[in-house]
Amino acid sequence: MNQQSLPKQVNNGILSGPNVMPLKDLTSDNADSFAINRSLFQNSYVPPVNLSVPQVTQTIIQRQSPGIQHGYTIQGGATVNQKKWIGGNRDSSQITRNRRVNTTGKILSNTGPQSFTNTSDNNTRVDALARVRGGGYTVPLKVSQKNVIPISVITPTYYRIISAGLSAITNATSTTGLTSGFYTYLPGYSTINRIVNTTNGFGRSYNVLTIDKNTNTTSFNRFDIFGNTPTDASGNVTSMINYLSSLTSNSIVIIATFDEPSQSGGAALPQRFITAMKNVGASSTFGSYNQIPTPGFLEYRSAYILVGSPGLGVGNGLEHYKGQHILPDGDPNAFIDLRISILNGQYTQIYSNVPP
Repeated sequence: MNQQSLPKQVNNGILSGPNVMPLKDLTSDNADSFAINRSLFQNSYVPPVNLSVPQVTQTIIQRQSPGIQHGYTIQGGATVNQKKWIGGNRDSSQITRNRRVNTTGKILSNTGPQSFTNTSDNNTRVDALARVRGGGYTVPLKVSQKNVIPISVITPTYYRIISAGLSAITNATSTTGLTSGFYTYLPGYSTINRIVNTTNGFGRSYNVLTIDKNTNTTSFNRFDIFGNTPTDASGNVTSMINYLSSLTSNSIVIIATFDEPSQSGGAALPQRFITAMKNVGASSTFGSYNQIPTPGFLEYRSAYILVGSPGLGVGNGLEHYKGQHILPDGDPNAFIDLRISILNGQYTQIYSNVPP
């Protein structure tokens, strides 16, 4: 190589020397317009000279070079036929051009370091410091989100309910891929979240899931009425009646049966139990197949799902039933796979393997 040391700092924004052209800032075009203006300055701004003009008369004309404020005075003789000097072009565009030429070329007549940029600009440092000092601050959510609707209010929650009679349990699991119970899911996704199923509490007779319409929180209770006599005041028949009666219209009630829902202690469902079910939306024909005097549609080891709400009224709930009169073990196809969505306290059926 040429054995020259490598420069460790290059600063062409400040230069010294004759006819130097320092680096321009980002607002400049960095093209030949600066060179053109410098050339115009050199051709226009000449050093002072002594002009000897023959004096024709005693009249002296004092004037400046048109449009260029260098302050030189030209003295010359005047004649009668001499035209009046107008003073040059004073259009705004010409004045702007003259000032640009003056500013660009003026640097050539200065001594010492020259620069087109502001070497004392500290805006970058101030901006960077402000960003560092303000980096840990965020606007409180109560301010930035006060007009934003919570996602839980505008996004439905999707529920999947699976009910099965005793003889249909295996068939239901192999068909749906899930054991009987309550689940949440998202349409189009394979992920299904268990609320409760047969592995952690979902069991024989009546399973009740309540959903708060405002908060979307859930609560689960199971009532096994198969082993209780209809007149047992301390049994699960009475417990379920009392539980349904304690709920308000602020709740959505999902009731799903499992194994055997049609009898209590070997007898038909008591009328007060049927009345409690109708109050949350069950149909007028809800009841046991051996009901007296009017039989209901619940067959032995059948499947039943009801989605309703306290005070909804008879037959106003979403009701699905499946199960034929097949003894002694019940219908092997008595299972229901129901999917619903709940938004702002309103439920909508999405799918069911049982025709409406």
